Amino acid sequence: MRNLRIRDVMNKNPPTAEVPGRREDVLHLLAKHEISGVPVVKAGTKIFAGIITRNDILKNAEEDQLAMIMNKEPITISPDASIKTAAKIFYEKRIHGIPVVKNKRLYGVISPTDILKVIAKIDGEAVENYLSRIFVPIYEETPLPAVMKIFRITDMPALPVLDGEGKLVGIVSDGDLFNFSLIRESVASANMGLGEDEDLWTWEGIRDVMRLYYETSKIELPEVPVKEVMIRDVITVYKKTRLAEVAKKMIENDIDQLPVMDENDEIMGMIYDIDLMKALL
Repeated sequence: MRNLRIRDVMNKNPPTAEVPGRREDVLHLLAKHEISGVPVVKAGTKIFAGIITRNDILKNAEEDQLAMIMNKEPITISPDASIKTAAKIFYEKRIHGIPVVKNKRLYGVISPTDILKVIAKIDGEAVENYLSRIFVPIYEETPLPAVMKIFRITDMPALPVLDGEGKLVGIVSDGDLFNFSLIRESVASANMGLGEDEDLWTWEGIRDVMRLYYETSKIELPEVPVKEVMIRDVITVYKKTRLAEVAKKMIENDIDQLPVMDENDEIMGMIYDIDLMKALL
């Protein structure tokens, strides 16, 4: 199974942006597909030109032309490479997507989720041996502006929330913050240039890129404690849970992280999809 090639597990039809193009075109794609980045091709072709991510846009908030924002020399991988090669890149570089390119042509994209499907078929070790090197719990009374600052500093997709006794009481993602913010869907739609005929674009789809609008438009978040926003029904695993079960939980619940608990039901760390890549190395 570990001898599988990238072409065997990759997404062969990922959404793509085109150059020439505009920042707004990319924002539409990120919102519609609930993703953080897309490969870029030359208009009307499959010729690979680069990638564009949320962070690229954040770093170039005043720039509108896609060619000026995108990363023209990202990490790529051949469809003939082994999945072990991709797992090594994900684990060491802490990225969430690799364009699959051969002879300058885009063949697809591989993500940690694609490899999780392989890990889910391998019993493996206990998850306690794979805990993330980064563990950033926050206190339930932390106000939302401070929580957003923590997201910016750590670049984590989600953070565990603890009460005054250090007990896990919730988990919060950057998108969750905006469910309680002063922003309304009409404002978000206006910012993103969405027309009234795009009614399939729900708040759930849009909120994934609201962090970007917080950064570029200086949207105000209320001084509300994170406990008012967090998800209270947290999916967890125990430290002795096998890797296959952890991978299955992530896939089934469409999440990329899980709090890890000890035998006393105390949180001891976090496991992210990228951490599981180590199982194939």
